[in-house]
Amino acid sequence: MQARERAARLLGSWRADAVLAAGLSLGMVAYVAAQGLLSDGNGIFETCCGVGVIACIAARRRFPRLAALAAAGCAALASLGNTGPLPGSPPILAIFLLAYSLGTADGTVRSVAALACLGAGTQAADGIAVFNPFIVVGIIGPFALGIVMRSRRRIADQLAARGEELEVERELFAAEAVRYERARIARELHDIVAHCISVMVIQAGAGQRIAGRDPALAAEAFDAISQAVRQAESEIGRLVELLGHEPGQRGGHGIRLVDELVARAAAAGLAVSCRLAGPADELPEQASEAAYRVVQEGLTNALKHAPGAHVEVVITASGPSVQITVRNGPSAAGPSGLESSGGGRGLTGMRERVQACGGELSAGPAEGGGWQVLARLPGQPDPSQLSATV
Repeated sequence: MQARERAARLLGSWRADAVLAAGLSLGMVAYVAAQGLLSDGNGIFETCCGVGVIACIAARRRFPRLAALAAAGCAALASLGNTGPLPGSPPILAIFLLAYSLGTADGTVRSVAALACLGAGTQAADGIAVFNPFIVVGIIGPFALGIVMRSRRRIADQLAARGEELEVERELFAAEAVRYERARIARELHDIVAHCISVMVIQAGAGQRIAGRDPALAAEAFDAISQAVRQAESEIGRLVELLGHEPGQRGGHGIRLVDELVARAAAAGLAVSCRLAGPADELPEQASEAAYRVVQEGLTNALKHAPGAHVEVVITASGPSVQITVRNGPSAAGPSGLESSGGGRGLTGMRERVQACGGELSAGPAEGGGWQVLARLPGQPDPSQLSATV
């Protein structure tokens, strides 16, 4: 492949033109010598003019107009030595190549002017008295072909530039996809680990305080820690499954796990109640997962920032949407020691998750003190409405 590319570059350079010019010149001189036209000064002068026309081929790529004008001058000078045409066909081939190079050059007006001079010089070398239409056709044809090739090269360059732009855009998109996936994994791990660690820290602290007074209650606290670890393991397994498959429309698995989540929070010492109104289990998979994480993050924040407060979880399905409310009262106990734990991405992660499935989320102080998180998620579309729309 490298040898082929090297050969293509060589053929497309001025060196190849120089070799071609030398070969044509030698061929012309050999032809003229064989015809016996080098016996007088007139034939030698005309032959030198023909060699001059051929030599202009070497400069046709870098200086096409200058080469064409020089060839026109050499051809016109040939008419001073002899009224007949230039000897042999090599000068005619050189004129065709020069006309083609003019067509491939930028600046059409100047190229046309140079082409006219080339045609006039060629006509002068052939004889001014008799018009030769072959000369006009012979230079206009290659010139038109050169224009077509220039257009094709311009289009090819534009396509190559567009291809490079698309490649850069593809790399940027891939980098953005990686960044988004990393943020998604970080959000999932935050929701899982923050909740489970909060439960374990609270239970460990409680077990440590009552270990000497009531070993049975201490054992229950350590059992709760074990359950939190198993929950984290299960949650990470669900995360691996979620990352390995595209979200589908398989039903509200997250909603069905809310009761279990609330029960574990209650076992950790949180005064929590849960109320479900309507068919909220009809949420799509992504929205169901978002609902579960909203409840989980709300309970985690209550454990951290409002120990001893009552927490109310309300899930209401009304029409095409499901509303999740997690409300806790003001703190009724001392600091939990977990206020500064976590990366501060809980609320941001909830909002991103809810917005990703087409929902809305608001969070702020509740009436009467405490904190409230309110999320609205889209439910499953009504098949009858879809058929009516179609």
